[in-house]
Amino acid sequence: MADNSLTPPCLVDEEAVSNAIPVEIPSSDTVDDLKMPTKTEKTSDFSDVDADRLVSIPHDDDNDDEQPILLDKISEETKLNATTDLSKAVDTELPEDTIHSSVQRPTPASPTRPISVRASDIEKEVAGILESFSCRHVTHVVDPKDIETAQRERLGPFYKRTLSYHDSATDTSLVMLGLALGKQAKTGYDKTLQYFVEEDFGLCDSHSVVAMVAPPGSGKTATVIDLAAKHFVVYFACCSAGATDSPDFKDPNFVTLAKDVERIYTDRTDREPMTLHELLDLDSNVKALVGERVELEILARLLFLQLLLTNNPGLEPIQFFREQITGGASTIGELVDRLREYDNNTIQDMLNEVQTKVNSLLGIKGVCLVIALDEAQVAENGILADKLVSPYAVAARRDSLFDGNNQIRSQLRRGFLTPLSAALNNIQATLVTLGTTLSLKDTDHVYTDVGKETYFKKIMDFPRFDPDDVDRILSDLVDMSDCEISPAKRHKLTGRAQFSVGVVDRLIETGSIQASKQDILDNAIGGTIEHVMGVLRKGVRTILESDNTGEDARLFSRMVLAYHLQGDKISFPSRRQSSFVEMGLCKLLPHRNGDIHLVMDEPIVVDAVEEELKASHEDSAFSEYLSLLYQSVADFGVASTSKEDTLELLVRRSFQRFNGYRLVDLPFLRGVTLPAWCYTLQFQIDSINTAKGFGYTAIGARADLAFLTERPPNKMLIACSGACPHGSWFFSNRRYAGSLAIQFYSSRLAGRVNESIEYSSDIRRSFSPYCGYSSRSLKDGPSLKDIRSDFEDSRTPSDLRGTLRIHVVFPNAESRTPATHAWREHVTGIEDVMVYINLLNMDDLFYEGISEQKDDMALLKKLIRFVCQE
Repeated sequence: MADNSLTPPCLVDEEAVSNAIPVEIPSSDTVDDLKMPTKTEKTSDFSDVDADRLVSIPHDDDNDDEQPILLDKISEETKLNATTDLSKAVDTELPEDTIHSSVQRPTPASPTRPISVRASDIEKEVAGILESFSCRHVTHVVDPKDIETAQRERLGPFYKRTLSYHDSATDTSLVMLGLALGKQAKTGYDKTLQYFVEEDFGLCDSHSVVAMVAPPGSGKTATVIDLAAKHFVVYFACCSAGATDSPDFKDPNFVTLAKDVERIYTDRTDREPMTLHELLDLDSNVKALVGERVELEILARLLFLQLLLTNNPGLEPIQFFREQITGGASTIGELVDRLREYDNNTIQDMLNEVQTKVNSLLGIKGVCLVIALDEAQVAENGILADKLVSPYAVAARRDSLFDGNNQIRSQLRRGFLTPLSAALNNIQATLVTLGTTLSLKDTDHVYTDVGKETYFKKIMDFPRFDPDDVDRILSDLVDMSDCEISPAKRHKLTGRAQFSVGVVDRLIETGSIQASKQDILDNAIGGTIEHVMGVLRKGVRTILESDNTGEDARLFSRMVLAYHLQGDKISFPSRRQSSFVEMGLCKLLPHRNGDIHLVMDEPIVVDAVEEELKASHEDSAFSEYLSLLYQSVADFGVASTSKEDTLELLVRRSFQRFNGYRLVDLPFLRGVTLPAWCYTLQFQIDSINTAKGFGYTAIGARADLAFLTERPPNKMLIACSGACPHGSWFFSNRRYAGSLAIQFYSSRLAGRVNESIEYSSDIRRSFSPYCGYSSRSLKDGPSLKDIRSDFEDSRTPSDLRGTLRIHVVFPNAESRTPATHAWREHVTGIEDVMVYINLLNMDDLFYEGISEQKDDMALLKKLIRFVCQE
């Protein structure tokens, strides 16, 4: 053995030390640390063996009876034994602090023929499997008193009520609470996940496929858990072979599934396919085999559900969900191993049998079956990534599958998610995919049956949590008595519920320490904000470092400036920026024409992007434009309690520069044939304020109503109700008025935007659905219908003989923007002047012919053009 010097532990091919691979780890490491070097350093002699299936042979001087153990059967926390036996096989002196352990192949098993069961015997065979497992799985029960004791100890003065746990009394899991404040994610038509699931109740096929796409922390998993309190959810936490957990839950069985499907592909590709025929054959073969493996997996999970229902007919849906993410995972793994013994025809027959039985049991309970794929982007981008082909492209058998390098075109490449969702779509259940990548919203990625596209639903509108919600979330979970949150910190936590929930997580981690309650809370909030900022800034850096064109940096700059101008009112076409969502920097905003836009509307995200842009210097113009914006705001002397209306304030103040002008002399009215009243009235806005700021004491929309009823001259109203124009005022002759409607977009909008904004500029339509608002009750106030009735009784709508209606739309509509003109209603004699301002003629609004703030006008126009990229 003199020529075989080794550094233990090592891989040994059966008993032959000559085939060993030297690796070294300190004795303080665990068996999990041994797995990594065996995976990375094994030679081709071991290429056919998964490192987790190699055998560890511990050599303990005090125990000569130790038997070989598979690495994947040893707990990750288990310490490896320090041994000396291997010193006999090497010439070098072995350090005392090094683990001496040999690792060899498992004893090869003799190939066995898969079991085939006749269709008539399937029910009996399934019953036999269930009986053999009936005593193996034991539900782990945690004493509620232990949970309360543990949480009282950790939260101290913040303890209010028992929070949800994961698998032990000390393992708090706030995601298991479900939805924060009961706020639901919805489609563009206000339909929820629960609606689609319950719509499928009783169906034998044609169940919905629902894609939930949103940034991390938006509440996707919480939505599924909320659903799991009412319906039975078979839960998959998608993990690649290189990762063992999702952000919330572990799913070791999915890791095994991922390894299996990767092996299926590897075993069938000794070279890349060179022709269309080879490509399609490989794609079809792999998808078929992967589909069979997925069928085996879902069968095991459905068998587990049937096992629990058989053992406990009163099983609650949430109990089943909890079992899957705790002790039930090992039982499911054992079921998978057992089912591997059967051939595919038998698996399919069993699957049909178990589906029928499970749906029958659930039908009696009046509940539905759901399959949820959480972190579905991992199945798309981390497993068989780009190895498969779009089913639509395959069906068309297009010769254009290949690019100029004889590779599958990038837009036609698919990952494991496609065959995974295809197989699960055949199950009698609603399929839900949850993830962050934009491809999940595309039918071709998650829904392979072209004939069933009408059953594909997309939920991308997740609730936003405002400052009041931050207080409500924290007060609901912990005792906030004798504590307060500063407005600045509360503002930082707005957006996603995860930000506020993160504060509670940090309170639990901190424990009951000897400090004032307020100090503990301040530290928890500060730590949460710092952590979130760090994660977000890292995401921004990752995107900027891979941005070779500068396009992403420029888009980040435009988004930050857009937020400072109008908050969440400006969205951007999504194009290829899927990473903006995956990194938690933007949410998705569906448009009625089918387009998807990105919105950056969370203060902490904007701050993170702004800081990283300044630090990276990737967009040299950004800091300059930001300074220009701040300077313009300061020069105009505008003040706002919200960043969301900065542009509106600047536009309103820009109009005040025309005070004293006759209407016919206004730059944007020159050359227009105007009604007679425009020749007798002057433009004059002495002050701009809300109804409350003008001294009206009524609350909310009632104060707006009082202003519009009294019609004070030369005062512009900023309506607080959201059911009036962005600015309304009355001339000295109060039978004539002016109104302002502002819309700011990042790109050209469909032509119908003009029609929408024309409704919202009409003072006569205030408090009506025609202004683009529904007739549901206003927040903390009477219904819109009641206020509209009182407004009509005030006679303001009928008394107005003419209105100067100014529409500011940046950049402009795709179709031709209407020219400024006078409009006359022949029956009533009403004469309104319709003004349209956009990028093409905004010089007439931000007029540089007036010396007052002339430079600020030029800066403001420059900012607007930058955000609109025109």
